[in-house]
Amino acid sequence: MKYEFELLKVGDADVIIICHHTESEDYIILIDAGNYSNGELIKKHLFDKYNTRYIDLAICTHPDDDHKGGFFYLLNDSDVTIEEFWLTDPADFLTEADIKYYRNEENARKAVRQIWENANDTSENLIDLIDENCSTWRSVVAGDKHNKLPVMIVAPSPNYYGEVVKQMVEEYGIEAYEESDTEKYDTAASVDEKSAKSVIDTTHDDPSPYNKSSLVVLYEPETTERCLVAGDASRASLVQMLKDYPQLNGTIAKFKVPHHGSRHNLTTSLIDELKPRRSYISAAGSKKHPNNSVVYWLSKYGSVYSTHTCNGYIHSHIGVEGRPGDKELEPLKKKQ
Repeated sequence: MKYEFELLKVGDADVIIICHHTESEDYIILIDAGNYSNGELIKKHLFDKYNTRYIDLAICTHPDDDHKGGFFYLLNDSDVTIEEFWLTDPADFLTEADIKYYRNEENARKAVRQIWENANDTSENLIDLIDENCSTWRSVVAGDKHNKLPVMIVAPSPNYYGEVVKQMVEEYGIEAYEESDTEKYDTAASVDEKSAKSVIDTTHDDPSPYNKSSLVVLYEPETTERCLVAGDASRASLVQMLKDYPQLNGTIAKFKVPHHGSRHNLTTSLIDELKPRRSYISAAGSKKHPNNSVVYWLSKYGSVYSTHTCNGYIHSHIGVEGRPGDKELEPLKKKQ
């Protein structure tokens, strides 16, 4: 078993790279691509660290700009090749009533796929771009597996996605409410078990339909090395995931924490069930991203790392040597 697991430093956005090594070949898996401006960084990092501009499998967890934006850059760059692409196509969940409402199926497909438009150029749609530039692409939900790589989607369930897709379409273009994000993360803040539980468990679930729709990706080179990449998934989606895949309880080696460590996407009981041995957060380092109570509770089971404390990327490797010049990254909070 040989693999590398990385998070690039892109603020409150997500870029996760997995290099899956086999005896004969190495495979690059890219999960989310940050904002449009992060596309150039991804391209450079792949060439500098892996000597490639070839991506075997790209997955966009959901249609927020800080997850899909960089893919518009990469797909429009002739130097970059993306062999296979996964996302969830809302057109797969059209009902007869939807088609009737939009007069015909073609109109309906175009209307619901607007959630995948380029925020910088609404004439460009990610699904169309993928169709033009990738050898193959799939619309995926929980249960879908790759035919060659140890990659599987474990959330959302088709029923759950079907419930939120209409809300996504209805609310497209509406600015989502965000709490004030002006204060920096306070490493010296005093947090104990009682206060952390109060902060996490008394808040509401993430209301964003885009985040509710987020894919949760399981990379499992071995059962002892399960890596769970949770995008911006909601609590309800993760609860359903653990019901559908009870083998994940207490077996997560690496956990990419949902929604930049927000207090709205996890509960203490969810963390207690997952028991991640290492947790990774992609965040700008504000008071809410990551929330220090979430960090505290995650640290009960393993060290917690955040991109806001690293120079450029978090690099974890199993079965392969470290890179020349790489330094051991100090965790944001060590295991308690």
